[in-house]
Amino acid sequence: MSKLNDLLENLSSDAKLKAKYLENPELVMEEAELNDEEKKAMLSGDEKSLTDLTGDKSVYKKHIRNPD
Repeated sequence: MSKLNDLLENLSSDAKLKAKYLENPELVMEEAELNDEEKKAMLSGDEKSLTDLTGDKSVYKKHIRNPD
């Protein structure tokens, strides 16, 4: 499993990590060792980008942040 997949799984099951991500997504993504492309996809919430990077067609349902 990729680091992005791992992070998304953890965000969907760990309330403490989710709260930390909502407070400071860049820090959490850095700690998860995501690359720039993965970080951009996470912050954009773009379904196609997340699916392409993870290979998981339902990954966008696990994604917790969309641009305001």
